[in-house]
Amino acid sequence: MSAIRRNIVPLRYSDPSVVAYVRSPTDWLVSNCGWIRGRDGVLLVDTCGTEQDTLDLVADVRKYSVVEMPLTLVLTHAHGSHHNGTGVALRNGGRVLAAASAVAEVRAGAQRDEETFSCTRWGKLEPPRPEVVHAVIEPVEVDLGDVVVEVVPFPGVAHTDGDLVLFEPRTGTLFTGDLLSVGSTPLATHGSVPGWLTALDWLDKVFPDVRTFVPGHGELRHPGSFPVAVLRTYLHWLLDATAPTDTPDFAGLAAIARRRWPTWTLPERHVGNLMRAHADQHGHPLPPEAAMRAILEAAGGKIDLDARLGL
Repeated sequence: MSAIRRNIVPLRYSDPSVVAYVRSPTDWLVSNCGWIRGRDGVLLVDTCGTEQDTLDLVADVRKYSVVEMPLTLVLTHAHGSHHNGTGVALRNGGRVLAAASAVAEVRAGAQRDEETFSCTRWGKLEPPRPEVVHAVIEPVEVDLGDVVVEVVPFPGVAHTDGDLVLFEPRTGTLFTGDLLSVGSTPLATHGSVPGWLTALDWLDKVFPDVRTFVPGHGELRHPGSFPVAVLRTYLHWLLDATAPTDTPDFAGLAAIARRRWPTWTLPERHVGNLMRAHADQHGHPLPPEAAMRAILEAAGGKIDLDARLGL
């Protein structure tokens, strides 16, 4: 039986309903989701990493909606904890919206990353039908009948090279995907640290009316709690720590990061983030596999998701 907990947080009780689906404890395979229901349809934000967790998510969505309502699934980015369940969520029909550079990965299906993770509970994770996956190249509005949701891609590389966010104006709710992470070490290995800082400035500029942030991982936050400022401080530190030399002591710097942010989960990610920041500044490529090897070494070996998540 899974030890993953899910907290259904209604941000608006009447039509349209806006719900954050906050999952904990924060770990590699555990990310937040959510949904928005209008008169004529339901928009689901992200899926889960396994079949059963995604089935549980869809069952909860349907408790708040009508089964016959058309489903639009919007993926904030193409990491497995967010998109593995795409085909599962669409078994009864629907469409997918994803950033243009994420479309190929979404169509390819689940990311099990067997060199990184040990897990026996993936379940049946079929890919979505290619024709239902659509690229979001510029901001679009999804009309659910009596509510319009803004789906906006970040025009650059940040957490990944294909991040997008969703904004529901009536409640001021911004689903950020992994552009924001609360209480958990973010992961920069597939993106750009300077680009991520640019994305945080972009969030402030483009969405000044946010009242609630739904981060990709961790608890909900309001602007007064400075979730963007905390992450910005960390990203600047990564750059400052890796700027002075061509041969930094990544392990030593990662130990410093653990002391500076002692309550964050997944501290093994610090070393990969430092490698990413160094590569960004010193102009050399960093294959994500190289960063993941360093992360696994910091974690003490292959990550056993069954053990960590109580599966």
